[in-house]
Amino acid sequence: MSRQRAQQLAAEFLFEAYTLQVLPSDLRLIAIAKISNFVAPSGKLLVIARGREESDPSGEIPYPLTQRELEQFKLAGLHQQSFERYLDSELPPVQRFRALYAKPIKPCN
Repeated sequence: MSRQRAQQLAAEFLFEAYTLQVLPSDLRLIAIAKISNFVAPSGKLLVIARGREESDPSGEIPYPLTQRELEQFKLAGLHQQSFERYLDSELPPVQRFRALYAKPIKPCN
């Protein structure tokens, strides 16, 4: 799908939860760029995912994401408004990331 078509379908609010975690890392970067295209100017994107440190092994599906991977949303033109690292209530607790991004009305570049 073209970027122009994605902008026509852009939404004011998108919620991405756990989908990126099932993709191998090379496809994850592509998906992040594509998801960013669907955020309307002044729109928001909320991302929730399992998290891991850079030094931790990537493990198995669902692959926990790193903070650096989530920073790819910034490279795709979104501004990070908040980032939270927390432990859920599973036993044992699982680290999760919650990040909120916004697309500026006018592109930064």
